[in-house]
Amino acid sequence: MEKSRGIIILDPGHGQFGNPHTTRAGFYEGTQNFILSSFLKAELESLGFDVRMTRNKVEDDPGLVERGSMSGELGAVMFLSIHSNAPGGNPSDERYPKVRGAETFYSVSDCEGNAPIARDLTDAVVRTMGTEDRGIKTRRYPDNESIDYYGVLRSAAASGCKRAFLIEHGFHTNPEDSAFLQDSDCLARLAKAEAEVIDKWF
Repeated sequence: MEKSRGIIILDPGHGQFGNPHTTRAGFYEGTQNFILSSFLKAELESLGFDVRMTRNKVEDDPGLVERGSMSGELGAVMFLSIHSNAPGGNPSDERYPKVRGAETFYSVSDCEGNAPIARDLTDAVVRTMGTEDRGIKTRRYPDNESIDYYGVLRSAAASGCKRAFLIEHGFHTNPEDSAFLQDSDCLARLAKAEAEVIDKWF
């Protein structure tokens, strides 16, 4: 039996009916995140990684601390939270559906090590989706700039996994981005592109 290349935790963000797509009824960020994560799990397993999901069933919805802490508890080499985005503000605003693009947030626990991985992940998503590049970013906790704002990244880093990332795969409020995210064949292509980046770095 071949030795595992390491454990990777995939976190399909939200629960089954979390954040409905505004562009087409019956689609939800939480469900599409789960489908994309399932495709990515299969791709990574074919490359020799041991992959665990924070949601083993689409209806699962564990807390943020539980999701992030899995990585340290299992000795994971990477924690990756899968999301799509929505702009702030009023949905009736004319600009609301026009905002699109992908971005990756990375843990401040190791900015130097995480930034180039985040850059490659964002490049892969932008190229595959044909969307705009919104860059790579950190977001720090207001009262303590040494820790991450996002609970899953903060919990992953606190548990010992500093290779922690959150990808916003376009906007489920934008017609072009959401059409891609609603197509399972497109999600399979996206998973393959992300797996190639992870294969390169790990």
